[in-house]
Amino acid sequence: MRISLAACLLLLSGVSRAQGPAETPLGYVVRVDSASIILDFTGKNGAAAGQPFTIFKEGEELKHPATGASLGRLETPVAEGILREVLSNYSIGTLRSSSEPVAVKMRARLKPLAAPPSPYSATAPQSSDQVAQVAKSLGLTVKREPRWRGPAFDYQATALAIGDCLGDGKREAAVSDGRKVYIYPYPPVDAKPIAEFSAPGTAPRIYSLETADLNGNARGEVFVSYFNDTFNRFETKILELDQKGALTQVAELPYLVRGYQDLKGARRLAAQQITEDASFPFGAIYPLVYQDGKYGPGKPAVDFLKHKVDWLYDFTFLTMDNKPATIDVTNTELIRVRFPKGSWKTAESYDQTPNRVRWTGDRMLQFRPAMAVRYDDKGFAGLYAVKNISGYGGLAGAFGIFASAELRRLDWTGLSLAPAWVAELGGYSTALALTAPAGGPQELAVMVVGTAGRSSIWAYDP
Repeated sequence: MRISLAACLLLLSGVSRAQGPAETPLGYVVRVDSASIILDFTGKNGAAAGQPFTIFKEGEELKHPATGASLGRLETPVAEGILREVLSNYSIGTLRSSSEPVAVKMRARLKPLAAPPSPYSATAPQSSDQVAQVAKSLGLTVKREPRWRGPAFDYQATALAIGDCLGDGKREAAVSDGRKVYIYPYPPVDAKPIAEFSAPGTAPRIYSLETADLNGNARGEVFVSYFNDTFNRFETKILELDQKGALTQVAELPYLVRGYQDLKGARRLAAQQITEDASFPFGAIYPLVYQDGKYGPGKPAVDFLKHKVDWLYDFTFLTMDNKPATIDVTNTELIRVRFPKGSWKTAESYDQTPNRVRWTGDRMLQFRPAMAVRYDDKGFAGLYAVKNISGYGGLAGAFGIFASAELRRLDWTGLSLAPAWVAELGGYSTALALTAPAGGPQELAVMVVGTAGRSSIWAYDP
């Protein structure tokens, strides 16, 4: 049984009379775009990323019938939303619901991030983690709503990566439509990129993107892994934003490049070469390094026999119950946890993808969305994975056609991984990233591709 987060809070809190502060910050709507709204709230108002707000219209002034004192103006609610980013002079938010179009000069009011505990409900859960834990103990699965939804891009996105590409301490999103790479501010304000790059060739296909500052110049490089039809091989172009803000190529590798998490949760890059060998096309998996002014494979290689992985897009690592483990996706798309002694796998399939290539006969290379692992001060705090759901009654999955998707957080019960919450996506998903925007809390960014062929980044509380 699934219930919404709000319903779970209501169920668990019982009678609650908690109230917000008597006076909440007021502001104005400065600008409205297709999916974003700019408000004049700043940190001086107490604004913070993830904070909800309301938009309303002011009506006539009310006066006390006996004293004549002003009681304020009538307010007509118009919309609700949540702040995505708080800057020095304004904030950027996303509207969640509206009863009519929002216009410039409408009033806005911030809501508190969390209601204070009520004396009538001292044990009511205040965080999403607590809600998930209590719901799980009751045999319920919480339905998670997005923190924000980005603007719609007019293409079907194949890849997503998030990093500091400008070197200013903020984040940028690198997105691909299969032929081009687009750079947007993160969170995106509108559908206009700040830079773009076209893959060479007559029919290139970009399958994955990564960002990392390997060369140490404080600006994250963009690693674009694609199929080069001219040379009939997979390779990676390494791009960087120059001083003029243009994406320029700084290196090229005859490898695919993919990120994974090490046993402490740090994001690492690995490289693998794919050959035209019908029996075993996979080269060794190496850490990607930058040495002596060049990018290339480092040492040691991933031990195939120890970790039982051979495809760059199938695995990551984690530490759970103080035990190192390898997480991989089986040929039947089950998530498998491999401990030093023993293993476990899910009953349901995950990490399906439309990004696939039939290679050297019957070998199917699947460029899967990443699985993300999060840790807190207590250790392992959740594995996040995408579940793409096939169209046409499940028959289309073999052809990479998906009608919908879910983002799931899986918690370890001591015996198995069980869903703590589920988020229903408005289409299928091709990428997942765990990130922490500048000045904001950690969040999950998911690339959602709708049935109409448009794409958008959605963000969720972990």
